[in-house]
Amino acid sequence: MKTCTVFVLVAFITVGLEMACAQTPLRQEQQRPGVCPQVPKGTFGICVEKCSGDASCPKGMKCCSNGCGHICKAALPQKGGSGGQVKAGQVLH
Repeated sequence: MKTCTVFVLVAFITVGLEMACAQTPLRQEQQRPGVCPQVPKGTFGICVEKCSGDASCPKGMKCCSNGCGHICKAALPQKGGSGGQVKAGQVLH
């Protein structure tokens, strides 16, 4: 096989493995306290998976959606009655 063909096959396998890992449901003990900031409607982030759960982020951060993929963001305190979602820019007292 040509080198280019091998490279393409390896790339497809890598992408497939990343997608399979990203779809793995989080176990309860992996979730950190706090909530992710709500992504404003119509906002789309970069479509990459930079984290695969809260445990893959630094301490004090959560694995959150950015509108397409997932990235580590600072955890916000959970506010009762909002369903665990806090709007971006919202001030908590």
